[in-house]
Amino acid sequence: MPSPRRYVVPVLGLVAPGLLLVAVGSAAPTAADVSHRISWRVAPGVKYRAWRFTTPAGQQRVHVLDVNPAKPGVSLNYLANSSLRVRRPASRIVGADPTAVGGTNASYFDISDTGAPAGVGRTRGRGVLHAPSSGWNNAFYQAADGSYHVGVVALRARITQHPTWPVTGLNLPHARPGTITLYSARWGRACGRCVVEPRHVAAREVRLRDGVVVQNTTHLLKGRPYHGLRLIGVGKGARLLESATVGSPLTPTWVLDPQPRMAITGSQVLVSDGRVVARSDGLRAPRTAIGIDQDTGHVLLVTLDGRQRHAVGMKMPGWARLLTRLGIDDAVNLDGGGSSTMIARSEDGSALGVVNRPSLGRERSIPDAVTVDYAPPQ
Repeated sequence: MPSPRRYVVPVLGLVAPGLLLVAVGSAAPTAADVSHRISWRVAPGVKYRAWRFTTPAGQQRVHVLDVNPAKPGVSLNYLANSSLRVRRPASRIVGADPTAVGGTNASYFDISDTGAPAGVGRTRGRGVLHAPSSGWNNAFYQAADGSYHVGVVALRARITQHPTWPVTGLNLPHARPGTITLYSARWGRACGRCVVEPRHVAAREVRLRDGVVVQNTTHLLKGRPYHGLRLIGVGKGARLLESATVGSPLTPTWVLDPQPRMAITGSQVLVSDGRVVARSDGLRAPRTAIGIDQDTGHVLLVTLDGRQRHAVGMKMPGWARLLTRLGIDDAVNLDGGGSSTMIARSEDGSALGVVNRPSLGRERSIPDAVTVDYAPPQ
């Protein structure tokens, strides 16, 4: 066995010196030619592991947060910024959670327009933050009984007084054509027609306070937060909203199906029942995923560096195969590329910071994160 080598993980000024690491040469089940293997206990029931390996495409570097949810005090959660349109580095989002010991970036998001996350996001403390009825519904979630799953989670919404009206989203980056989309105070500062694509189509906004219509207009709110509910109709949805008169009651309701404690969606399911089901996106890129080892019950958050000299990244099918070699039976793909970021507490518990190498050379500002939390049992 070669003598141990010192391996320093650059942390971009975000982590204290306690995160300088010593590697131990070791074999691994993921690939031949493994090197720079490191690991430490982040918290009871939470372990960080990282190593380099070689594929025909080039060198790779993978990071794993191995979480045992059965350990008392350990849990996972989804967090978003106070306004869904605000973006911050993942280290700041995770660091704002006083019980967080680690985490990764989360949703794909509307990077060029509204900045808001796509798909479903439900946090334990604040309920459903955003969700569509269809599309972007492949989720990692915690069921009501506390168990974790990979599957479809979708919004079910309606307006009590008009149950046939199609309500297809909550706080989505863009209002759905031909339907009605809800926007709550969590959306943050309104941005007018930026939520309507294409922007020349008919759109109408109904504003509610305490379940009563206070305004019905074709001039979409812009430039300030709104602390009630807004209903934005596009095309057919706009025509339906014309009948909502000022002073009349409108009562939107919504729930996720199934009804999870927490949920986060990604682009696609990568692994199902131990089988690779990933579809190629044609890109060799940095990646982030979350998955479940059904044999142990552990949840694994996995980040792959990429677009760098010593970490080229992987295409989607190869990425999924790597996850199966880690023992993952079910996994969903989270945002990747410049967003791929892993956060972990140092071995001595003194710091919480970035442990991978984001491909931009710095953290990208993003709207949300998946957190690993530990609170010592009382």
